[in-house]
Amino acid sequence: MQRLPLAVVILAAGKGKRMKSDLPKVVHPLGSKPLMSYILNAVFSLNPDRIVAVVGYEANVVSETFPNPKLEFVEQSELLGTGHAVLQTRDTLKEFSGNVLILCGDMPFIKAETLNLLIETRIKYELACSLLTLKTPEKRDFGRIIRDPSGNVEKIVENRDATPAEKTIDEYNAGVYCFEKEWLFKAIERLDNNNAQSEYYLTDAIQFYYNRRAPVRVVQTDNAKELFGVNSQEDLKQAERLLNS
Repeated sequence: MQRLPLAVVILAAGKGKRMKSDLPKVVHPLGSKPLMSYILNAVFSLNPDRIVAVVGYEANVVSETFPNPKLEFVEQSELLGTGHAVLQTRDTLKEFSGNVLILCGDMPFIKAETLNLLIETRIKYELACSLLTLKTPEKRDFGRIIRDPSGNVEKIVENRDATPAEKTIDEYNAGVYCFEKEWLFKAIERLDNNNAQSEYYLTDAIQFYYNRRAPVRVVQTDNAKELFGVNSQEDLKQAERLLNS
């Protein structure tokens, strides 16, 4: 399969209120390394052309913790949601063309093989976006994948905005995407914040594509460990157990 240029955007702007710490979430220690180190290891193995971390809370602490010269930093001065975070990379990626892989900096167990499959799927089917989903009967507070009667992905509804019926859906958004760069910013620049959190959701890009018949596909997994995100001190303790299991 032909290799297209790859840019990786890591969302790392949040404080992580549930961490109950003054440290930025992605620099909390897990094992012997800061949390985001695990994501960076997976990403570097993909040999990307660009790696951009979107930072916000204590941005200097994050950039000083991860001084790799291949890592670029873009600041999100107001924390207005994931879509707004990605929008901050627009100027940095202005001259870039190709795949844009987007993921969060708090998922230490995501595998490079899974990320590569997501990229290959986007290229193979010439998609606007490929996204990773989790299929599980266990209840999660992730966004739900909404499909039309033909099985096409219509939209993603965040847990806080989901109706009781939508909360019965057992396919969840993992928050990991591969976009074609031009399609990414076509959607991002048109997002609104009409939702329960008054934020600009990256997930709303999916409905933008559906309405324009731009193709989207999922890569589905049942490996919940790989998608484990650290959002609290309890999660961090659980991650330590998973790391040593």
